[in-house]
Amino acid sequence: MSREALGSVAAQIPESRVLDGGFLNSSTAVAVPKGRPEALAFVSQFIEDAKASGLVRKSFDAMNLHNSQVAPPGMTP
Repeated sequence: MSREALGSVAAQIPESRVLDGGFLNSSTAVAVPKGRPEALAFVSQFIEDAKASGLVRKSFDAMNLHNSQVAPPGMTP
């Protein structure tokens, strides 16, 4: 289960806790067709702007994903 899901389950089980650290990291990606460098540049800049402006963090928080981390600037897979 994700850390977010475990947190809500642990809240229902007395004396349970979710340990620090992790064993599974998932990420979200955006794909563009090969041979579309302008599209790749646009999407890459949009993602960096969304992270820098706080939009990604606000979106996570709105979905109750408070423990999810926003990738650092410039991170690529």
